[in-house]
Amino acid sequence: MALFTSSGEKVTFAPGKGERYKCWEKRDRFFECLDKEYIDNSLDSKELPKVNKQCGSQKKEFEGNCATSWVQYFQEKRYNDLMRQRYINKLEAEGAQPLPFKIEGVKK
Repeated sequence: MALFTSSGEKVTFAPGKGERYKCWEKRDRFFECLDKEYIDNSLDSKELPKVNKQCGSQKKEFEGNCATSWVQYFQEKRYNDLMRQRYINKLEAEGAQPLPFKIEGVKK
């Protein structure tokens, strides 16, 4: 997803619709493998050997079909979403109730 100018500068451009769908498809396959292998944080250096052994081919396809920044973002988002949902589940199991109103962002 990059071009090089005659002076050797790298010029990147946004992926097209088909490229985005392919990226998302490969991301989903990689994340399915992580779920199956009970791997929460695929960026954790302690988990990398397991990630590479159990989901290495899916990881390579994901990385090969997505922009590097997207790969990082999607993995961080997946982990944060997992931790958020587990925290919500824990609170609900302890009897927490949703607030009867929505908290809006602070306006300056």
